[in-house]
Amino acid sequence: MVADRAQGKGRSASTSHGRGRIVSLCLLVSFFVFSSGLIPGLTSSVGEPVAVAAAVLPVSEAPGPEVDLDASIANLATPPVSVSGTAMMVLEANRSRILFEQNSAIALDSPVSAKLMTALIASEQLKPETMITISSVTAEMADLAVSKGQPALKTGEKYSFEYLLLRLIFYDSDAAAVALAEQISGEESDFILLMNNKAQSLEMLDTVFTSSTGLAAVVKRSGENQSETIAQEPKTASTTLRDLARLVKAASQNKTLASALTRRNEYLVLPGPTVISLHHQLETLWTLSEDRVTGAFFSNRSSAATVTFGTANGISIITLIHGGLASAAIDDTVALYNAVADNFEVATLVEAGDHFFGGQEQTVDGESFGLVYLKTITYVRPIGQDYLDSAVQYQSFGPFTRPILTGTVIGQAIFKLRDGTTIAVDVGPDRQILSSVTLIDRALKQLQSNPNLTIVLLVTLMLLILVLAVKVLANLTRLTKLTYLLLFEIRSRR
Repeated sequence: MVADRAQGKGRSASTSHGRGRIVSLCLLVSFFVFSSGLIPGLTSSVGEPVAVAAAVLPVSEAPGPEVDLDASIANLATPPVSVSGTAMMVLEANRSRILFEQNSAIALDSPVSAKLMTALIASEQLKPETMITISSVTAEMADLAVSKGQPALKTGEKYSFEYLLLRLIFYDSDAAAVALAEQISGEESDFILLMNNKAQSLEMLDTVFTSSTGLAAVVKRSGENQSETIAQEPKTASTTLRDLARLVKAASQNKTLASALTRRNEYLVLPGPTVISLHHQLETLWTLSEDRVTGAFFSNRSSAATVTFGTANGISIITLIHGGLASAAIDDTVALYNAVADNFEVATLVEAGDHFFGGQEQTVDGESFGLVYLKTITYVRPIGQDYLDSAVQYQSFGPFTRPILTGTVIGQAIFKLRDGTTIAVDVGPDRQILSSVTLIDRALKQLQSNPNLTIVLLVTLMLLILVLAVKVLANLTRLTKLTYLLLFEIRSRR
């Protein structure tokens, strides 16, 4: 019927009213032809959204969601390497997945965790140029940094926060840790409260701090007489490698602290002025690891502990070794990086623009459309294994009303790895869905739903263009003849 009307309009093109209809129809069909490149044909079936458990974690960035370290299955593969430490862990930094671990959940006396927590809190609250005055308490402390060539901290002297932070990290300096704690809280006891509160906020639930250095501190409690205090046995920082991994990840995300942790040596000008050279205890680790290690902290107090973060085989990792031999710290760390490179790889999970065939959507007015992945997402897996569960779930964010632009997040495809990690990938419409409020949009929708009608209208449009071209040529011919006769008549009159 629509085609007959269109042909009728072609036959009445000689009238001005007919020409108006032809022009309108041409504009409509031309608009459809232009839009068809943006709006491909629709599919007829509509998929039902798949129910998803409430525990699914959304992912919009390539790093993806974090996994609860205590809930995840620890080993993706049996640790292929042994280290001198009593406890160790290798963590994929982006999604907090444990690649290797040994005794990662046992309680440890760990000064390294206290020093890192002190450095993190100070980095959050102080600027690098902040000048810190050394107290008598700090000045009286024995300090490993002095034996490494650093100046002894004397009462009343002032040093920049940058220097004290590097002194703490490079030399595991107890005096630097106490100086930072006193600068922030006045008394170290008040600073300890900040440390434990920060630990709770980072979900370090198995960690307790009793000093800013992590060394043994005498804990006192009030007796029956309020003026009386009773000393208890000294207590050190208590933590687990899983908690320490959370702290290291937070430290690597703090710009000031991460910058300090990634330095292997530095030259600073101290008051005087005096130029002083600082060298990390594990300075050669960067070179021996072939620069795969990008940041490190080493403590050899109550027991040796080595913490690093870096990249192996394109995988961002955090390594933790506790209770090892100080002389084996570098060899142990390099062995872990080699083990990751030999056993794991980064693989593409989905690519942006690829179709997701696990579901379809529709607008509230009944128009269905397909789905595509909006971002390219990668994941870490054992070499040669896909490490994926076969089932993929879909979570819809509907209902949807027009217009729906390309790139709009309308749902998530949920992938699950064999260790329980869930990766949710944003999906969007496979085309642009225009608004239905205008007559043109409604006409386009009808044309899309009837491909035969579209073909008829396209053929009709071509015929109309041909007819109009013939009529234009005929009128031009008549106009030429009339012009010639008019000129001839004017000449004859002269």
